[in-house]
Amino acid sequence: MKRTGSVTLRVGLLILILLAGCRAPRALAPDIQATIDAAIAATNTAQASAQATPDAAPGTQATIDAAVAATNAVQASAQATPDAAPDTQATGYAAVAATGTAQANVQVTVDAAVEATSVAAPTPTPSAEHVTMTEEELAALIDQAVAEADAATQEYSAATAEATADDAITQEELEMMQSYAVLAEDAIAYADELISLYYDLYAELAVEMIDVLVAIEEDLATLAETAAAMNAMLEEVDAILEQGLELADETIDQLEDAARAAAGYAAEAHAQTLAWMEKCQAGLENRVARALAVQPNNIAADPKDALQSAFLYVDAVRQAVSGNNVSKAELANIAQLGANANASLAAQGGPQLQQLSGTIKGITEQLARGNVAQATAGLGALEASLGSIPAKPSLPKPPRPSRP
Repeated sequence: MKRTGSVTLRVGLLILILLAGCRAPRALAPDIQATIDAAIAATNTAQASAQATPDAAPGTQATIDAAVAATNAVQASAQATPDAAPDTQATGYAAVAATGTAQANVQVTVDAAVEATSVAAPTPTPSAEHVTMTEEELAALIDQAVAEADAATQEYSAATAEATADDAITQEELEMMQSYAVLAEDAIAYADELISLYYDLYAELAVEMIDVLVAIEEDLATLAETAAAMNAMLEEVDAILEQGLELADETIDQLEDAARAAAGYAAEAHAQTLAWMEKCQAGLENRVARALAVQPNNIAADPKDALQSAFLYVDAVRQAVSGNNVSKAELANIAQLGANANASLAAQGGPQLQQLSGTIKGITEQLARGNVAQATAGLGALEASLGSIPAKPSLPKPPRPSRP
């Protein structure tokens, strides 16, 4: 982008000098010609920059378009001014021709860059941000990754069928097939990494979701093996074409069979992921409803015990979230302690304690949804609120009457 800005500055100087040249005496024409030569060189530099950096190409194109318009204006001004030097008008024509050529060259480069970018895009990898996702968000990301793997595989299969329709493959067709094959392989690997992360975070909480996810993982493993085989075959084809040899019918048949098989595996994996997503959503809502429906089994008899009940809940949550995941047994225990704390605070606490009931329910719900980060944030607020509320002393028990 810095190189494009430099080109803009040079073209701007060119316009100013050309405008001045239209009103200047003949003696200035050689300098103007030298300036235009420099501008043409700068335009060529912009073209090279566009070739090296596809993202910079659109900006370079806009700069050259502006240069064409400005040079045309200089040309018209030179024609309208009788005193303009003949060399200046010739220079204007030369600038138009040179800039137009550069414009055409850059446009070709831009079109090629756009096509290349649309074919292959970098695939992200799981990061620390994924660890803070809720179960629902991570499941949606898995579904998206599998969908992208399916789409890329279907594109590869279609490109292979089109390329082999005439029983021959050109170098351009091979490059397109390779682009889709690499994109599919990357998307498959990304989906597999996300599934592994889901196991680490939610396998002990969403036990009922794991069986279907295992089946999806098996489909992806088969698809990954097929994709690797496809890439290996494409490398062999590339070597054959580089030697100027024709492909054997057997090789073309193998490419077509592998492409069709990969498309079938990808479609099956995607269909299973969609079914898993529906099951995951329903299971998640049921888990939340069960956690919030737990009834208290131990209600405090005085304010001090009510506070103690709340702190027991805090300790249980703190221990559960220490590893960034929560087990099904831990959630059941937290739900019970939360129900006890809420009932105790409602029975024994004043307004300050009673208003914490919503906070406790919110933490329990977030844990049931697999949202450890949100639950941890709520836990900090709950601890701060409990720490600022002094426990009311229990009323002293009346003394036992002495025996006569």
